[in-house]
Amino acid sequence: MMKTTTRYWKDQGIVLKSINFGELDRIITLFTRKKGKIQVVAKGARKVGNRFGPALDCPAISNFMFYESRGMPILSQAEIVECYREIGKKTDQWVFANYLLFTVDRCYEQEEPDERIFETILFYLDLSMKCENYSILSLKFRIDLIRFLGFLPRIQFCAICGKRFKKIPPGWSASSGGMVCEKCSSSKTDIHYLSSEMMSLLAKILIFSCASCLSIQLQENQFAYLDRIISEFLTYHVGKRITEWKIFLERYQEAS
Repeated sequence: MMKTTTRYWKDQGIVLKSINFGELDRIITLFTRKKGKIQVVAKGARKVGNRFGPALDCPAISNFMFYESRGMPILSQAEIVECYREIGKKTDQWVFANYLLFTVDRCYEQEEPDERIFETILFYLDLSMKCENYSILSLKFRIDLIRFLGFLPRIQFCAICGKRFKKIPPGWSASSGGMVCEKCSSSKTDIHYLSSEMMSLLAKILIFSCASCLSIQLQENQFAYLDRIISEFLTYHVGKRITEWKIFLERYQEAS
């Protein structure tokens, strides 16, 4: 007896972005628990009173049902599990939520399953409703992405020669994969020479838990520098421009 297969399948996910398609449809980019990032067609999603409702809004966690077609999967059903309505009441909080989704979209290719990232998105969305230190949260979220993607910076050993550091070095190189000793730094064109204080702050952001990092007090210029070099590191290793949190926030403020 032949085994029957179904072209319907289910997954839980969050909308990363959507674009209009045709007259009434939308193409939705989701990050799902089982399949990672996928693109689907939501037919009739732009109709007033469509069957998907707020499940396709950002940010919301929903249970989705899909239909496998010849092209992109078709979104069949959507049922909200968690709708972060409170996030929309504060501008910076809403922008931060969208920054998380933007960064995940830039860092992941289609169908690279990683349930840790899915759970991490939920963790930071929940935390953003309790804590307004979005600068630190944006740094730690990117560090978590770097860790899950498999290229966490080397900070105890030189990223080039492998020599163990006796003290924190002043050199940092994205292309080399982290901190570099004085001897090796002379051969790099993308080297950042940081003060011992800045290197110490960078090491803490990399090592400390999110809860511990929230107690770190950063001056505006210190955050701006860390914001830049962490985004540069991600940009180099994923091959796509990862906008800094400060720039992302400023762009929204200018547009609104």
